[in-house]
Amino acid sequence: MKATNGRVLIVDDDPVIRKVLNIGLENAGFQVDTVENGKEALSFLRRSQEHPDCILLDIRMPEMSGIEVLDLVKKNYPLVSIIMLTAQTDLETAVDTMKRGAFDYIVKPVRKPQLVETIKKALQFRQIQLDNERLAKENLEYQKSLEIKVEERTEKLIEAYKKLKESNLETVKVLAETIEAKDPYTRGHCNRVRILSSKMAGIIGVDRENIEVLEYGSLLHDIGKIGISENLLHKVGNLTENERKTLQQHTIIGENILNTVDFFKPCLFIVRSHHERYDGKGYPDGIDRENIGISARIVAISDAFDAMTSTRPYRKALSTEVALNELMTGSGTQFDPMLIDTFIQHEVYKALPTVYENIGVVT
Repeated sequence: MKATNGRVLIVDDDPVIRKVLNIGLENAGFQVDTVENGKEALSFLRRSQEHPDCILLDIRMPEMSGIEVLDLVKKNYPLVSIIMLTAQTDLETAVDTMKRGAFDYIVKPVRKPQLVETIKKALQFRQIQLDNERLAKENLEYQKSLEIKVEERTEKLIEAYKKLKESNLETVKVLAETIEAKDPYTRGHCNRVRILSSKMAGIIGVDRENIEVLEYGSLLHDIGKIGISENLLHKVGNLTENERKTLQQHTIIGENILNTVDFFKPCLFIVRSHHERYDGKGYPDGIDRENIGISARIVAISDAFDAMTSTRPYRKALSTEVALNELMTGSGTQFDPMLIDTFIQHEVYKALPTVYENIGVVT
């Protein structure tokens, strides 16, 4: 079979596992290379003119662990997607690798359909990264060309700057899609939260600059879910206490992901605090009332409304009437009461593409 799906490097000290994975992936249409330890993997990358698109990396290996290899690969080859191979006993370590830059992890023994699907998602994520890098370079080149002409073409520069901001927003939208790529049930969720949040902010008089920050924060509020396993995101039953704590980490993971980019720093508090509660019983910091930035309080309401009116693995979408009554029930405890009044009285929910009519909510 001709390899068409991409190039994969398998790094595992067990020859049987290397052989089984090699055969399975080649049959699935991938070009496959194998090495038996971390040092060989790094040597392979240094001498290879064409780097692999994805690396399957065992966590436990002699001489150099998979975590050490992960750190070095992400430092020197940041666009290579990495999927960790882990034993059941290493799940906590596997979750930690997500914070270090791994795309995902798979528990041994590996099932071929799960492996192929995870690799394909990793390659999609890598393509988004490449597209973002290309967009960033194009934006930088465009900005430099504008700066040369700034004195003689001031009006045109202002117009181009507006277009650049629009381009930044589109770039952030693409980044937000990486979140939703792991969970088809949340497709479009981040953009709907942006629409609702910016509408509410405009009604209460937030200035244009802070609305832009709010839009970026809305689009990226759940980016930390990249660091949460799909099994946990898709779980239908009740979560255990440890699972709940792991899921709650997505706010901190998201902040850590974006903290390295100056452009995103103004919206970090939204990513971290959109699950805080008005009564102080939220997470991760347990802050309350005005201690929670107003943009985070806005996103909390938009996020909750869209989540309730969207179908999820564990339930069907609630009606608009039920969702709005749930928001009113949480007014003053989970949510800022002033913002709840604004959301309902000004019919902010009608800002979404689907217009909700005749809901019969008692205010």
